[in-house]
Amino acid sequence: MPISQNPIVDGEEARQALRALAAATRSFDDPAQTHDVIGNLVGGLKSLEQVLDQLSSAHTSAAASARTGEGDHWAGVEEAYAAANALQRASTLVARAGLAVDRASQHSGRIAWDFAAAAVPVAEWIAPRINPHDSFQRTNSFASPGSGTSVRRRTGMSL
Repeated sequence: MPISQNPIVDGEEARQALRALAAATRSFDDPAQTHDVIGNLVGGLKSLEQVLDQLSSAHTSAAASARTGEGDHWAGVEEAYAAANALQRASTLVARAGLAVDRASQHSGRIAWDFAAAAVPVAEWIAPRINPHDSFQRTNSFASPGSGTSVRRRTGMSL
């Protein structure tokens, strides 16, 4: 991808690319492709973090010339610093999201998709039960009813 010096054009292209990615990831023919997409998102989030930091700096470095639409200098300076602070907060949140997506990438990278194996519906026993009377406890669907067999399983969720 060529490097441009026009942030408005590049921002629009990034928006369009993310919109196209959102449409393209509605379904996957091969779930192994998800790992590559996740890896690309990790890199994209790092770049987004950098962009947000740079936008924040642009607001503070040019604050001396800030004015509101009515021409109020000090209110304009205040708005410039408020925007810079909001952008810094967004950058921090994006960095945290990047760490979470990186963790997902690590987990995804350890999966060997095997479609030759018998399909076992796992969603019912892996997914936590979510209802008002259940604090994310999972049922023990591994044991046959009346068999006296029990399987020790972790309960709850961890991130």
